Amino acid sequence: MAPARLLFLLVAPIAMLFGANTAKAEAITSIWLGAEVSFIIPDVVVYDEAFDISFSVDTATAAPSITLAFMTYLNMSDTLTAAGSAWEYEFISSEDQWDLTLFGDFGDATTPTTHDAGGYSSRFYDPINGNYTWLWSDYEDKVVWTLHDLVLHEATNFELTIQAFMMAPVSFAIDVVETPLEVPEPSSAAFLGLGLSLLAACSHRAALRRR
Repeated sequence: MAPARLLFLLVAPIAMLFGANTAKAEAITSIWLGAEVSFIIPDVVVYDEAFDISFSVDTATAAPSITLAFMTYLNMSDTLTAAGSAWEYEFISSEDQWDLTLFGDFGDATTPTTHDAGGYSSRFYDPINGNYTWLWSDYEDKVVWTLHDLVLHEATNFELTIQAFMMAPVSFAIDVVETPLEVPEPSSAAFLGLGLSLLAACSHRAALRRR
């Protein structure tokens, strides 16, 4: 077999393997009153570049006939810039006619926000119901808030606080840092080394045959 073709056959699967290991969006999920509360962190975060982040409350895992009515607050540390960021609200239900997506500017009447030396504090009013967001488990209702075009300067902490009707508030927090550069996994590096060794051996054998 020609060395060039052998190189292609060895390197192509390895390249595909590296491609399969690229970063994916990750949901960090907790359970609250039977519902899933998730942060969805972006594929890649680079300091001083815009990124998006989402959080959701999903009643698909909750017990039947559960109704959740809650208020939502978000705190962010002062190591990012939210000026110019936009919010997106999605309501998703098994009853498709209730599905809805709305947009606005972060800090507007739907997301009144204060900013001081410690960071940002924002209240997320439901754009449909106002004070409370209402979800029904029988319809597997889900709400997703997304903040677009935040700019991270250093490691940042996001704290989401949910307060259900007549209940004490519960908080969930994550840290978001710059995405580290990816390095090949040991198994991938071993495959690459094996492929190059085989290629060298084949080239040496071909050279001996031409003598």
